[in-house]
Amino acid sequence: MTHSIRFLALCLIPASVFAHEQEQHSTVAAQPKLTIEAAASTTWNSQTAADSNGLWRIPGALMGGHALPAQKGGKIDDAAVWGSYHPSQRTTLNAGLAVHNDGSASVEVENLSVDHQFNTPKPLSISAGVIEPEFSPTAHHHPSTDTFADANLVADAFWGRSIHDKGVRIAGKPTPNLEVGAEVWNGDFFPAKSGDGAQDVYIKWQHTHQDWDIAAGGWAMQAQATQRSDERYFDGGHTHATATATLPVDVKFTGDTQMAGSWLSVDAPERHGIRPQLRYEAAQTQSNGQLADTTHTAAYKTDHLGFAITPSIRFRDYQLSYRFEKLSLDNHLSGNGAQVLAEETNLINSANPQRQTWQIAGQVRKNWGWRVAYVKDHTLATADQRVNVGLTWQDKLLER
Repeated sequence: MTHSIRFLALCLIPASVFAHEQEQHSTVAAQPKLTIEAAASTTWNSQTAADSNGLWRIPGALMGGHALPAQKGGKIDDAAVWGSYHPSQRTTLNAGLAVHNDGSASVEVENLSVDHQFNTPKPLSISAGVIEPEFSPTAHHHPSTDTFADANLVADAFWGRSIHDKGVRIAGKPTPNLEVGAEVWNGDFFPAKSGDGAQDVYIKWQHTHQDWDIAAGGWAMQAQATQRSDERYFDGGHTHATATATLPVDVKFTGDTQMAGSWLSVDAPERHGIRPQLRYEAAQTQSNGQLADTTHTAAYKTDHLGFAITPSIRFRDYQLSYRFEKLSLDNHLSGNGAQVLAEETNLINSANPQRQTWQIAGQVRKNWGWRVAYVKDHTLATADQRVNVGLTWQDKLLER
């Protein structure tokens, strides 16, 4: 945990430098009483991202959650509808439903919560119910509203792509540009386990000056798990694997995971119709516990690092983007079952996984977009290349 605390301290330096902004009293901006929005995305992939067994397990990383591979052919990525209702000036009711391409075609409740802002000298709010986290912009991936159809590799490997869980968030704004918050979760997401719980704290800073839009943040999380399986392939008899997949051995993890990270978003001023942008995210995760199958056990410790950097250029209705992602995975297993469990969980890795994506995207009409991407993927033992072509749709269905 010492390394995580040191890493978090470095994450918080940029925000703390700008913490002395002008103060303000708690106010609530005028907003529509009822808003309903929807979005959908479809993508065709030239190749699958899974291995020869039909699975996606990055060598050196235990995985879970919604971190599922891109599949060859065309499929609906997601379809979502969400809305908010304001029964009073300081209270908001939120709801959101979505269907994701995870092989189940089931409708998931991604948001069902109430937000309330207190009448305090400094803005202070509480959110409770099924909520999405605020610690990172990539903590909840929606292909229909995100730049890329593929999720951030750090998010896939470290917190299972998307988090939607029962929880409570308390957030305050000591200055107009600075937000600090704490979130407590049931733990129904990787790397935690439902009922075992997870907690995080975060800080976010935003500033606009002479057409520069800058945002940055830092966070830390602790998650607990007892007998956690890879829920993508072992989830009460239900599996997200393809019909031809060969399932791995069900190895369970019991222990604690500490994570810390930082992110940065910069939009430069527009010049001659061109606006450069930069997105950056880095995270560290450390686990300490035990791995076990039906006959073997081993002590398990990890120290993993990852980052993703995405420079892009917007020109009118077009955006050219490049994303480079890399993981550094360090595992230590000890005990009589160490070698067997390392092989069963695919924790033996000879290289650091990385992935590069080149993409061009544009708008067909106000609500319709397209994107074409070339992906050079070195996340598995055998590198592959693929092309994906997609369409996105977003619309505001109701506002009054």
